[in-house]
Amino acid sequence: MHELIEGELYQALEYAKSVDQHQGQRIIIQFEIDQPLLSQAIFNAFPSMIAEHNEELSHFFMDLCFEIICVYQKAFGSTPRFKDDPTWMERQAVSFDDILQPMAGKTKIDAKQSNKMKKLFFQPKEGEIIQHGLVQFLNDSIDDDAQGNNYSKPAIELTKSMLFVTVRLFSNLYTNHVRLAS
Repeated sequence: MHELIEGELYQALEYAKSVDQHQGQRIIIQFEIDQPLLSQAIFNAFPSMIAEHNEELSHFFMDLCFEIICVYQKAFGSTPRFKDDPTWMERQAVSFDDILQPMAGKTKIDAKQSNKMKKLFFQPKEGEIIQHGLVQFLNDSIDDDAQGNNYSKPAIELTKSMLFVTVRLFSNLYTNHVRLAS
C-alpha cells in the first residue's frame, strides 16, 4: 500500500461518487460481511458519539465513511476479510487505547496533556501510511457542510477526528493485509 497521489485519489473519489444506490447497498453488505467489527465501529459506534452532538452530522459522517470504503476498494482492491486475521480489530483497539489511557477517569485534562495526546494520536507510527490527501478532502467536506449548518465546533472537531481514525484504520487494515499476503 502507498499514499495516494492526487490523480489516484481523484479517480477513487470519482468512483465513490458514481456508485448508484443498488451498488452502494451491495458494497455496504459485503463490507459488513468482510469486516463486521470495523463496520460496527464506523457505522454504529462512531456515529452514535457524533449524534450526541448533532444527528445530521452523524449521517454525513456515515456518507463520508462509505466514500472511504469506495476509495480504498478502488485504489487497493477488495476489503481484507475478518476471517483472514480475526484479531486485527482487537490489536487496533489496544493501539488506540495506549494513546487514550491517560484520559481514563479524568474529568478535566489540562492544555498541556491535551496537546500531548493530540500529538500522539495524530502522529503515525513507524511504517504507518497516512492518506493525507484523503484526510484533507474529508476535512474540507466537513467544513463545506458546516457552512450551511449550525454544527458546534466540538461536533466538527469530533467528526474530523473520527474520520481520521477511520482512514487510519483502513490504512492499517490494507497494510496488514499486504504483509499477511507476502
